[in-house]
Amino acid sequence: MRAFILGIAGALAISGTALATGISDDGCLVCHRLKGLSVVDKDNKIKDCSIKEALYAHSIHRNVGCTECHDKIEEYPHKPENVAANCANKCHVADPSTKKPFSHEDVFKTWEESVHGKNYEKAPDIYPYCNYCHTNELLIDVKKFETLEGSFSRCSICHENKNWISDRLSHVAKRQDIPLTENGFVHQFIKTRRDGWEVVELCASCHADREKMEKALEVEGIHDKYEKEHVLTAVESYKVTMHSKMLYLDRSDTRAADCLDCHTNKDGNFHDIFHKEDPRSSINVKNIELTCGRSTECHPLAPEKDMKNFATTKWVHMHPIRGESIGQTIVWVVQEVFVALVTFVLLFASGFIILDLIKNLKK
Repeated sequence: MRAFILGIAGALAISGTALATGISDDGCLVCHRLKGLSVVDKDNKIKDCSIKEALYAHSIHRNVGCTECHDKIEEYPHKPENVAANCANKCHVADPSTKKPFSHEDVFKTWEESVHGKNYEKAPDIYPYCNYCHTNELLIDVKKFETLEGSFSRCSICHENKNWISDRLSHVAKRQDIPLTENGFVHQFIKTRRDGWEVVELCASCHADREKMEKALEVEGIHDKYEKEHVLTAVESYKVTMHSKMLYLDRSDTRAADCLDCHTNKDGNFHDIFHKEDPRSSINVKNIELTCGRSTECHPLAPEKDMKNFATTKWVHMHPIRGESIGQTIVWVVQEVFVALVTFVLLFASGFIILDLIKNLKK
C-alpha cells in the first residue's frame, strides 16, 4: 500500500512539474533540469545530460515536445539506447505556408543518400547524424539589430500578431547574415550562422581524424591507395590553398570558399554532399566547372571558357601525391625541393647569426 501511494505521488509530481514549466508535457525536465545530471558512456567518458530551462525556452525547438523527436522513449526512466532523435518526424508545429505539420523529411532523405548518411546505419560512431552539425541554438533578438527592428515595424503594418512576427524574423535571422548599419551605411556583417572558418573547423573535426577516416574508407570499400590518400589528406591540403588562407586572415570574407561552397550544389540544401563519381555531386567532373564559376567573386570564366584543365577534381585541394601521375610526381618533387631549399637557407642564416653573435661576445 505504501509503495502504491508513493507511486501515485511520484506520478503527480512528474506531471505537475511538467505542466508548470510550460515547455514540455512529457515530464522529461523532471530529471533533465537537474544541474550536473550525467552518465558514463561505454568509453568511460562523462556526458552531461542536463538541460537549462531558460535557454531551451528561447531555442529553435522550444515549441516541440521532447518525445516528438525522441520517439523511441516510451517509459520512465528510459533506456540509454532509446535516446536518439528522429529528425524526419512530423512535428505538431504547423508550417505557416501549408498549415500542415512541419517536417525535415525532405532534407533528411537527401542526407540519407549523401556520403554522410548512406552508411550511417553500418557505422553510426563514424558518420555524422543531424545533431552533430545542428544544435538547438538560441533565437536572435530582433530588437538588437536595426535592420531587423525595421523589418519588424514594416511587417506589423499588415500582420497583427507581433509575437508571430518576432518569432518568424528570429528564425529567419538565425540562417542569414545580418548587416549592421550605422548612420545609414552598412559597415559590417554580423554572422548569425557559422562563418566560413567555423564550417572548416566543423568538417575538419571528422576529416582530420585519420583513424576515423580510415574506418570510413573501409566501410565504403575504397582500397585504392591514391584515392585513400586524397581523402586522408583533404584537410591538410585544403589548408595550403588560397581559399583557406583568405578565410584564416579574415573569417568574415564571404569571397573565400569553405567546404560547403565547393561540396554542395547551392540550391539551398547543404546536405547534398555526394561522392565525386556521383553525377549529382558538385565536384563531379561534369559539374565542377559550374561549381567553381557560379559566383562572380570566384572563377566566372571557368564554365564560359570551358576550362576543364583548370577546374578538375584531382587538383582542387592542390595536394600532389607521388606516383599517381607524372604531373603529380613532378609537382611533388618540386615541392619537396623547395621545402628542403627553404629549410637549408633558414638553417644557414641562423647558423651565420649565431656564429657572428659568438664572435662579438668573445670580443
